[in-house]
This record gives sequence, C-alpha cells and structure tokens, in this order.
Amino acid sequence: MARMYPSRLPEEVRDDPKRAAEARVFDLFERSLDDEWRVFYSVAWVLPKSKGGAMDGEADFVVSHPDQGFLVCEVKGGIVRRNGQTGQWTSEDPSGAVHEIKDPFLQSHNGKHQILAKLWEHPDWGARRVDSGQLVILPDSASANVPLAPNAPPEIVLFGPDCNRFGDRVKEVFAYWRDQKRVPALGIEGIELLTGVLARSFELANPLGIEFAHADREILHLTEEQFRVLDLLSRARRVAVSGAAGTGKTVLAMEKARRMAADGARTLFTCYNRPLADFLRSSAGGVDRLDIRTFHQLAYHVARQAGVPVADPESRDSGPEYWERTLPEALAAAVRNRGALYDAIVVDEGQDFCDSWWGPLAACLTDSTGGVLYVFYDDNQAIYRTPSAFPSGLVPVALTENLRNTKSIHALASRFYRSAAAVRSLGPEGRAVEVATVSRQDEIEKEVGRILLRLIREDGVSQDRIAVLSGLARPRSALGRGGKIGTISVTNDPIAEPGKVLLDTIHRFKGLERPVVVLAELEPLAGRDATELVYVGTTRARVHLVLVALAETLDRLQLAP
Repeated sequence: MARMYPSRLPEEVRDDPKRAAEARVFDLFERSLDDEWRVFYSVAWVLPKSKGGAMDGEADFVVSHPDQGFLVCEVKGGIVRRNGQTGQWTSEDPSGAVHEIKDPFLQSHNGKHQILAKLWEHPDWGARRVDSGQLVILPDSASANVPLAPNAPPEIVLFGPDCNRFGDRVKEVFAYWRDQKRVPALGIEGIELLTGVLARSFELANPLGIEFAHADREILHLTEEQFRVLDLLSRARRVAVSGAAGTGKTVLAMEKARRMAADGARTLFTCYNRPLADFLRSSAGGVDRLDIRTFHQLAYHVARQAGVPVADPESRDSGPEYWERTLPEALAAAVRNRGALYDAIVVDEGQDFCDSWWGPLAACLTDSTGGVLYVFYDDNQAIYRTPSAFPSGLVPVALTENLRNTKSIHALASRFYRSAAAVRSLGPEGRAVEVATVSRQDEIEKEVGRILLRLIREDGVSQDRIAVLSGLARPRSALGRGGKIGTISVTNDPIAEPGKVLLDTIHRFKGLERPVVVLAELEPLAGRDATELVYVGTTRARVHLVLVALAETLDRLQLAP
C-alpha cells in the first residue's frame, strides 16, 4: 500500500458529498500502489510574487516515487463538460445540478510549476532537476481517445474505466512525462526533501513548560486534531477558530502566522493584550515579513507613519472613546493614505475586538473583502466587552482538546465555561488545586508571601515559573508594594526583569500562562465579570493552581473544593 499523507482520511472529508470523488481516489491510490510511493492529499502552499505580495495555490493530490519524480493531480467528479466557445468547465452532480469548475489541466500545470518553485526555495534542493508532470482524474466520466482540449491529451487523464487498473495507469502517465526529457531520478534524498516541503511535521517550543521541575524548555507536540486544523487552514483563506482556554489557539495562531510569513506573505499577528504581544514578539526572535502588534500598537504606528495626528496610547488621559473610535479611525485614515500593508492577518483574542476595529483592520489587507484572515477566539473570555460581530465569510473551526492544564485545573475551570462544544483534557491528572483560606482581607498578602516562600524553597520551583494574579487593578491592589510580596521580589515586566516572580492582574495576563499560578484578591469580583475573570485566571496555570481568598468568597465564586 502507498504511504499516504495524511495516513488516514479525516471523517469530515469522507462525509462531505462534494469531496466524494477525492475520497474514492484517495482509496485508489492507497490500494493500487506499493509502499515505495508517497501520495500527498490536499496540498496547499504560498509563494512570493516577483513584484511583491504573495499568491497561494493548492492541489488535490501529489503522487511521487524515488525513480519516477512527481505528478500533480486534480480530481473532478460528476459528469464533466467543457464549452469550446467559452472555455468554461462544468460538473454535473448526481442530483442534476451543474457547477462551474476550474480547468483541471491548467490547475495541475500551475501547481506543478509552483511546487517546483517551492522545492527550489529549499536550501538543500540546490540545482536538482526532477521529472514532473500533470495528471487529471475524472472517475465518473467515460473514456475519450482524443484530446479534451489543446492542453489535455488523453494520455494524462484517468477516466472511470481506468480505475480498474488504476496503478498501471498512474505509471503510464509517469512514463508519458518521463519520455519528454531525461533527468536523474528523484532518489530517496529527493523524496525526503519533497515530503519535508509538502507534509512537514513540526514541534513547537513551549517556553513555559508543561513540567516545571526539570527542563527550561519543553516541547509541545500538537495532537492529530491540531494537525488537521493546520491542514484546513492551509487551504481556507478566511477562518474563525474557537476554543476554550488551553486548547492551543495562540500557539496555532503564531505557527500559522510564521508559516505564511515564511512563504513570502506580508503577515500581521495582532491581539488585544499588550503583555501577550510583547511576549510573542520577544519569543519569536524576529521573523521576516511578520509584524506582531496589539491592535492599538498597530493603529498608532501606522497613523504616525502616515502623518495622521493621534495621541500616544501611553497617555494616561486615554479613555474608551480613544480606544474604540479615535485609534481605529486614525488607522483607517492612514491606510487610505498609504495603501494596503499586509497579504494576511492573524487575529488572536478576537472576542475582545470592538466592532469598529474590523473595518480598518480589513483595509490593511491587499484584498479587504477576500483577503487572508484568521480569527482565533474564546467567547467565554470577552472580559473587556461583549463579543463583537466578526467579519462575514469566516469558516468556523472548533478546538475541543485542552493541551495546557492538568485535569484537576481543567475540571475547576470547566465550571465557568459556557459552550455547546465539550472540551476534553489531554493533560496529566496533576495535583489537586490548592486552597488557602484567610479570615480577613488584610491577611491575603502575608498568606501569598508564605505560599511563594514554600513553592520556591521547599518545592524547588524557579521564581520565573510562578505568577501571582490579582483580581484588582494595580492601583487598588495591596500586593507587591515596594516590589516585594513578603521577602520575595516580584515584577510586572518579565522581559525587562527576568528571573522574578510575576505579579500582574488577571486582565493583563490573558493569553499568557505559567506552570504555577497563585490567584488572590478575588473578593471584589461580582456578576458576569467575576465568572469570566475566574475562568481566565484559573486557566493561566499549567501544572499547579493556588487560590487565596476568604471562605465566603470561595463559596460565592464557586471555587470551593
């Protein structure tokens, strides 16, 4: 059996009537060829244009062999027709409905040359030449012995009757193209390079660690679900990805942004929270063609560059009108003056974006209505405002696996998650959530100091792996005045002051995480804001969570064990 990528066709593809022909061809490839063959399904790519910008492409299949090279294959099911006067191709489905389709021969021709261009980008490919060609499969159509079009000789087409000798016909198509010229075989090294370009496996550095006792840098392996999500994102241009806290939205969003930038697209990663943007910018280490900014940083930066007058966001006089209207309007005016800035935009924390932001943001795209736009969001985390109405035309995708938290932390946080999609925890069981009750609010800081001392001295937790999060804004908080909690130094800027315990508000720490989190000063929280803040706060902890509060606060907020 051929080696298939993916090894198993996802059920959502098999259940889609529009992709029934592709599913049949997938099975034919797998059954009809031996394990020296590699077949890649639903391949997508992005290439830089010679005059700037980027273009994307896709192919239904790419079939390859060390001795044969590769073919780019397009599949068209149903009754296929071509209008000779207009050049329009159509397909009639079993219900009798007729659909306009793209020219499969032109698609496979373009795909072949674009894949060759992707291979030439690879530093190890060098000046290597390879046999390559096109294959069109029409599994529901009768055979034809004459060219279907000037670019469509019957020798490169597999019709319905050919499915009975599918493997032999595939080899005949390879022979047809190989006869055109003689080049060295692709070889094992070449097939591995091709696989690396078309079906790259990856692992993402997780700088916060899933186990805080050992390595400074852990590796987060994405599950099969996330591989499928990234595969889907490679084909769709406009997607809305939802998921609970801990399902890997930010990791996926950053990886998608990195990939598009690496493929030559001018890419923006934008979010709401400044600490998140600062952390991602610092950890990314600089990626060509990738900008990482909060929406407000973006608006101010672009407005200043375009000469649009706007006050500095750091001004303490800035109020809601400034954030929700002035800055977005300045961005819109700047883009009108400067023109589009990006080929692709990735939005994280989309639930916190105002309705008034989406228009100026879309205007930053080279194609404001059909451009590449990915929105990652958690509708349970809209702690700054009610969730906005996202731009139209976004394909919905749901993440349902929690990768961040232990099962004990996930179980507590699930009390505050409201969604139709059930979320499954993949983390270890972990130790129970720790609860420290105090009898008076003025005892909270002392208790937090005692807990920090124990975590650091007795449990051996590095200080920079601990975060203390308060439910109060900094001016109202009693924690960390003088830069210490008890005898332990704290900081609210871990980039400028690494190695210290982080002290911040739950609001500002949204989107970030630590192996150990201590939640405190929850007493003033009430109403819907309390539920959402507790949800966000509890899910920031990967391995261990400590709650410090009055007993009545724990009961009121449903945090009691």
